[in-house]
Amino acid sequence: MNVKINAGVVISILSIAAGLIFYIGWNAKYSAWTDVGVYSVTAILVAFGIGGYLLSTLPKKED
Repeated sequence: MNVKINAGVVISILSIAAGLIFYIGWNAKYSAWTDVGVYSVTAILVAFGIGGYLLSTLPKKED
């Protein structure tokens, strides 16, 4: 797969990384591996990252 790197791809990857780092960092510090608040923040960051990546890598439709 030939993916062209643009700002959307970079921001999406950073969003996914931020979600995972937040989850691991928070849980390592507070030992709260089953905290629903941490799940919700992580899920939003990762979902926006995946969605943004998919939208950024779609082929452009030309008329």
